[in-house]
Amino acid sequence: MKKRILASMPMVSLLLFLWAWLFLEKLGLGLSFFLLVPLSAMLLTGNIFKRLNEAMPFIALLVFLWIGFTTDIWHPTWVVFFLIPISNIVFDRKLEPRRLVSLAVTAAYITLGIIYGYWHPYWIMFLLIPIINTLFFPKKNAYFTVNSNFTSRVRRVINDDEDEL
Repeated sequence: MKKRILASMPMVSLLLFLWAWLFLEKLGLGLSFFLLVPLSAMLLTGNIFKRLNEAMPFIALLVFLWIGFTTDIWHPTWVVFFLIPISNIVFDRKLEPRRLVSLAVTAAYITLGIIYGYWHPYWIMFLLIPIINTLFFPKKNAYFTVNSNFTSRVRRVINDDEDEL
């Protein structure tokens, strides 16, 4: 049944697109139905929790576009994108320091936005997430290390080039 759904999803998306465009006269909503094709592929293959976690960016984008195009309410709808990190924490069931930094910065952003109402200039605080994570919680394989064998080869090439001059 999953293969049948995957095979028919492009036609279903096309049908929904034409319905939204021709009958509802909402082209943007119709175009968002084409996101069902990759979304169905993600949701119908593999482990259910892993699939849902991987598909959450598409789900959030789809919900955001559907609400925006159908109701023309864009401003508070962006909150849907917070489902992405929340689902990551819930489905992985690990609370690592890197994720705590993301949660703390997001909570600070929402708090400052609600209290002072300045959503626009405060978005820049999200740049703190990669800065803090890189400084205090670096990943093990994030850096390039030069071993002695590489260094000796470079010296040999440089010395050979100097001898030719």
